[in-house]
Amino acid sequence: MRRWHIILPLLVLLSGLGTARTFAQEQEQSTEPSGRAELLAAERDKKAAEATAPTRSKVERALYWYDNQYLLAKIFGGWNGLHLAGGDFPAGAGVKLGVGFTNPFGPTVDPNGPNRPNRIEIDTVAAYSTRGYTRAAAAFGVSRLGGAPLDVRVRGQYFEFPQEDFFGLGQDSQEDDRTSYLHRGTDVGAALEWKPARLLDLAGGVSFLSPTIGSGTDTRFPSTETVFNPATVPGLSAQPDFVRTDASAALDWRDNPLHPHAGGRYGVQFADFRDRDLNRFDFRQVAIDVQQYVALPNRYRTLALHASAVLTDPYAGQEVPFYYQPTLGGSQELRGFREFRFRDRNRLLMSAEYRWEASWMLDGALFVDAGKVASKQRDLTLRDLDYSYGIGFRLHSNSAFVARLDLAFSREGFIPLLRFEHVF
Repeated sequence: MRRWHIILPLLVLLSGLGTARTFAQEQEQSTEPSGRAELLAAERDKKAAEATAPTRSKVERALYWYDNQYLLAKIFGGWNGLHLAGGDFPAGAGVKLGVGFTNPFGPTVDPNGPNRPNRIEIDTVAAYSTRGYTRAAAAFGVSRLGGAPLDVRVRGQYFEFPQEDFFGLGQDSQEDDRTSYLHRGTDVGAALEWKPARLLDLAGGVSFLSPTIGSGTDTRFPSTETVFNPATVPGLSAQPDFVRTDASAALDWRDNPLHPHAGGRYGVQFADFRDRDLNRFDFRQVAIDVQQYVALPNRYRTLALHASAVLTDPYAGQEVPFYYQPTLGGSQELRGFREFRFRDRNRLLMSAEYRWEASWMLDGALFVDAGKVASKQRDLTLRDLDYSYGIGFRLHSNSAFVARLDLAFSREGFIPLLRFEHVF
């Protein structure tokens, strides 16, 4: 009997514990998600709570800040409209120093500034380079005139470029014939830009041009007039004033014009130049530019294609001055050759780039360029093209291009190109 006095209380205790455990299990089961969707949602919430922010290198953090804080806009935005400016000089101008003023009206004052009717814009710049290049320019514009998608702009500039390169005319010009000349002038004009549809841009304008050609100041090379016969280089000995009228149209459906991966841009421009003094240099010019970006199956790879042609047609008995003839060579066109390496009345250029994203801030690119110049349009064929090729590296943020380094090769050697504008 004493044994049952001990056993019975133990049985009652164990029975109570079992009942309590069963009740606790039932309570726990009753609080579990009843469906698969709820279970998955619970797991996602659990992982989200446990997740930590990704770590970035110093360079990645800097570019991330640039992308989200508009670094360049803050640095070059200046104070009360004053900002640093480079002058938009050609390659080879040396170190550029300048200051500009942009009117304070805009997104910083009015969040809807770019779309505000009759928005007034004023831009001025004065710049100088270590090789004696100078530019002073001013522009006044009214955007969305009367609330319509129409912009009006009046501009004027004075420039002096004392070391411009000239190698002769034609595709058979020689690198050893490199010379320099002075190009100085004024340019005053007005333009209209109309955007009747989201992807379409139409523009037209008129300008008064007053060019002057003189002796070059680059001591490494002879001045152009001492090597080339003015009788064979139109415009070398005398330069008239010109009136230029132009009209253009462009269809732009790139996904991001600042850093495109898909879409394209197709543009054409017609220009007419009239000699106001010598009755020797009346001509018209057509420029065609096509860009296409093909997103490959992996969205981190892109095939970028570019083709352009400039066709110049002098009026009967007239000529085209050499300083208004299209050129090939430099950081944007036929990159394995020097700036302005080839020059003639007509020009053809084709480029292809295979671009891939090496990291979120760096793209690699393999490229090939092909092109030629010709005096006659019928000679602008795909035969006897000059080629350049190479590899490039492009630094960018999440949404905008920052800088590029292209290592370009051609039959005339190797040229490294560090630039802060996209090639196309």
